[in-house]
Amino acid sequence: MPQNGGGKGWRTDPETGEKVMPQQWSKFLDWLLLGPERQPRLQKDWAAENGVHEDSVRRWKRDARFRKEWEARAAELNIHVERIQGVVDAVHAQAVQGDMKAASLYLQYVQALVPTKRVIVDKADASALSDAELASELEEMLAGLKGGEVA
Repeated sequence: MPQNGGGKGWRTDPETGEKVMPQQWSKFLDWLLLGPERQPRLQKDWAAENGVHEDSVRRWKRDARFRKEWEARAAELNIHVERIQGVVDAVHAQAVQGDMKAASLYLQYVQALVPTKRVIVDKADASALSDAELASELEEMLAGLKGGEVA
């Protein structure tokens, strides 16, 4: 017979002082975070398999402590580098096949990673420079744009 999960079972970790959710709740959260790959697919089936009433898991999901942990773990999972790389790879594959929206998204992503270079315009009057000084400044600017050094 499925048991009502209630809100009991939370304990305080003696080392950190943080509240720790009951093991069954943690197991349910692990299952929730599996996303589309999770088995069983439905929450009511998970509850039945684990001897918990389906109303209990609904209550767990409404519990503020549970939601806080769920949101924190989901955020950590969603910004994981492997997940991001998987999305970037999928977008790139579509872009290579001619999908212009995917190409645009991929280029926006790449552009965000490329360091920007700031060009500072000096309002000094170039006519006051000698030809040698002007040539020297132009060489320095070109070297800066090319990332090299002036010889």
